Amino acid sequence: MPTTFSSGALQLRDLDDLVRFQSRQATTGILLGGSVGEGWALSLDELARLVGRAAESAARFSNFRLHVYAGIANIDTRAARNAAITAAHAGAEALFLSAPSFVRPRVDGLIRHFAHIAEGVPENMPLVIVNSPRRTGTDLDPGMLKEIIAAVPKIVAHCEGVGHATRARSLAGELPVPVLCGDDRMIGPYVRSGAVGAVSVVGGLVPAEVARLVLEAKNHDLRSARIADGLERNLAPLIDALRIAPSPVVLKEALRALEGISCAETRAPLAPLSESDRLALQRSLSVARLLIPA
Repeated sequence: MPTTFSSGALQLRDLDDLVRFQSRQATTGILLGGSVGEGWALSLDELARLVGRAAESAARFSNFRLHVYAGIANIDTRAARNAAITAAHAGAEALFLSAPSFVRPRVDGLIRHFAHIAEGVPENMPLVIVNSPRRTGTDLDPGMLKEIIAAVPKIVAHCEGVGHATRARSLAGELPVPVLCGDDRMIGPYVRSGAVGAVSVVGGLVPAEVARLVLEAKNHDLRSARIADGLERNLAPLIDALRIAPSPVVLKEALRALEGISCAETRAPLAPLSESDRLALQRSLSVARLLIPA
């Protein structure tokens, strides 16, 4: 979920609206911070306020059905641990941990990183490892993941952002924990290979369609396969449109165009969409029947 800002500060009314929207869908959880939530630009105080407000709103709007998670992507291990502790105390029900960007540590360094974070959070706090090599520069292959999971017992799941069918099959067959798909274009193939769900950017716009895709892809009958194929074809142009600029710039612009939020502001070094990109996005939203052209 994107973090909403206005004039440089958190805009919590928009956050409430986004949580309310997801609460009315088949969405099971929302992820705050991380890359889409500009977690790299949040102070500890902002992270606490963001997670705390989302937890309150999720409880109110969904009667405690919608779970609240926090993404931790700090480079420095001490900072990541502090962010994890902050998010846990604010109400996060699980933490999604990424490898430190730019550092490219070996597996022994990653184990130390994740273990140090795990030691700082409550004993019953679940951890999910996120592999996003395009952002971090480190690809957590199945062998590395097995070592990390064996060394850090609090890790209960893995979210994979490498969009290759071979990776989907190898993870499902080798890891001792459930797998989530972290690439919107690969939700169908990953779920058909054994993934239990998805952490989705396009789900911020069309959560019902993403939830239906996951449901149908889990079934192996011909009717479900046809439905899933149709959903994948319908979602593909919208997924591509959300990639014309770094995340979450396009997602915020789309939500603003659809009146889901009042402001599409991001923090530097992210820049607003150009006028040509904004018009292209509006055309994509119209084709997806989300936006009625003026």
